[in-house]
Amino acid sequence: MASEKRPSNLSEEEYQPPVSLVVNKKTDHFFISIVKKEGHSFIMLGVYDNTRIRHVLCRVGKKLDCGPKKDAGYCHDISMLGKALFSAADAFIQDEGVSREKAGHFPITYQAYDITYDQYLEFVSVLESLKNHDSYKCYKPELSYDDEEAQKSHIPSSSDEEMDPDTVQLKLSEEKKLNAVDVSQLNHLNKLNLGNTCRHSAIKLVEDVLHAPVPSSVSSFFLMNLPCETLLEYGCPSKKRNFYVLPPPPACFHESDAAKEKVLMKLYSRMEDMLLLEPESPSTQKKFLKLKELYLKIEGPDKNLTLDQLLLSIHDWKNTNESTLKVLRKEYIWDSLSFIKRESSTMKLFAEIEDYLDKESTKRRQSTIM
Repeated sequence: MASEKRPSNLSEEEYQPPVSLVVNKKTDHFFISIVKKEGHSFIMLGVYDNTRIRHVLCRVGKKLDCGPKKDAGYCHDISMLGKALFSAADAFIQDEGVSREKAGHFPITYQAYDITYDQYLEFVSVLESLKNHDSYKCYKPELSYDDEEAQKSHIPSSSDEEMDPDTVQLKLSEEKKLNAVDVSQLNHLNKLNLGNTCRHSAIKLVEDVLHAPVPSSVSSFFLMNLPCETLLEYGCPSKKRNFYVLPPPPACFHESDAAKEKVLMKLYSRMEDMLLLEPESPSTQKKFLKLKELYLKIEGPDKNLTLDQLLLSIHDWKNTNESTLKVLRKEYIWDSLSFIKRESSTMKLFAEIEDYLDKESTKRRQSTIM
């Protein structure tokens, strides 16, 4: 519902983001991402479908605070840079805009994670509660159709008949719309040095939204690329290329069963690794979405299964999806030889998971007998 088609007859200079858009809190898919463009890391939040971006809702990043423009000058800038390198310079979280007038085609690297609509609002609340000299023009809720007070003051229209109770209208606005929250733990955002860069702050803000640490695949060094690649077009990840969004990391689920947590970690690691090879391949896209489906199934419908039941569920799921999982995404000349049968890394992973669960289940049964 949040998608917006850019008219083909518009020139690059004419493009402006929509003033408002409609999302569904339950059925639309929201993400938060750490993005690196050249030497700068920032945060981008938005809505997506499968492996395609739909809309950027918010984009912010930490910037060196050089003070009022009238004080700016070469010597002043050098002084501020020296502080950032050798001590700590003042900084702030800057609104970076949800779009650009021109296409640009800028290469970026990124890592993106699933979040809920409520987590998106949580992030915007944090932005609006920061005490600095920037305001944040991003998409904020205008009217929720399950809000009784909002409905009382709303003038009905014919389109309201089609509205779902979970439907929300978001408006691009720099006005403060949400309740203030405690941001006293985010004082580090106001300083910049080599141990507290734009990358460090981006990671910290993402972790605050996820309520869990980001995986080790995301380096805290601001010059290191992030795992995935795409292009920015009109300030938004290209809609012509795959945009991969990982599910919440295993730490988000607080899984109490160590064996189940290990399975989740293995699946998560495989999802991260597979995006490094042939990311635009349809096979990569299909495999990634299938593994993500299983990962979320284990922490959703299958959450309360015993290890024996989980093993059977994973085995059945693997057999059902074997045609997708066994595809070799990169083939070599010897793969054409009939006597050479190479197994995909994903199928090897499932053999490893099934073997692990079988042994762990057996071990637990034996311990109860003793």
